[in-house]
Amino acid sequence: MTKKYFIYFIIIAGIVLMIYNISELDFDNLKKGPFAGVVSNILLILAMLLTIRDIKKKEQENK
Repeated sequence: MTKKYFIYFIIIAGIVLMIYNISELDFDNLKKGPFAGVVSNILLILAMLLTIRDIKKKEQENK
């Protein structure tokens, strides 16, 4: 159960950091923007969602 809480914490932190990165983008000059920060946060969130899905599958198999 503690793994799930840690993963949820990482997802929330990733969302907060993604919002911060989006707010820092310069929409007037998008060539200058740090897109790597936004993309890395999206990939982190997707990885954590897949990890939660895998944990739930393993818990169901053990029952």
